[in-house]
Amino acid sequence: MSFKLVSIKDVQVKLKLKQFDCGKEVLNEFITRYALKNDILGIGKTFLAFNENENLVGYFTLATAQLLFEDIPDEYRAKLPRYPIPAIRIARLAVGKELQGKGIGKWLLKQAFIKVIQVSEIAGLYFITVDAKENSKSFYEHYGFIKLNDKELSYFLPVDTVRKAMEG
Repeated sequence: MSFKLVSIKDVQVKLKLKQFDCGKEVLNEFITRYALKNDILGIGKTFLAFNENENLVGYFTLATAQLLFEDIPDEYRAKLPRYPIPAIRIARLAVGKELQGKGIGKWLLKQAFIKVIQVSEIAGLYFITVDAKENSKSFYEHYGFIKLNDKELSYFLPVDTVRKAMEG
């Protein structure tokens, strides 16, 4: 299976967005009602994955963020200043429900990591963060995301960890 990744602003057919169903209404509603507007406003950048038949199989959205020093576990604080640390948030990540469990989420996460590394080359960026849904926390934990202090579903990963993994 091969996929292509495109920016939401490059997709002219809204019908493709309306046909997407990941099984989570909040994520379906986001892609059909808010993703393009947020992209145009610069609030979040959404990238869509299409299969060889031009069907939308998944998407992810990236937005800037920051992590508060006190939310970061002690073992990651040593080198850090005591003020908010620049981060990028994986604000949304969804896979069509008929294709879940087939590696598309992994592929989307890798594509998000590639974008994060590109951003880190031109702007200060220390962490990747995600606020997982209850049913997706094991997905993020599997890929090494670490729980923030006192935040049940909020995770982070140092950008440098991702960079090294991508190089190796």
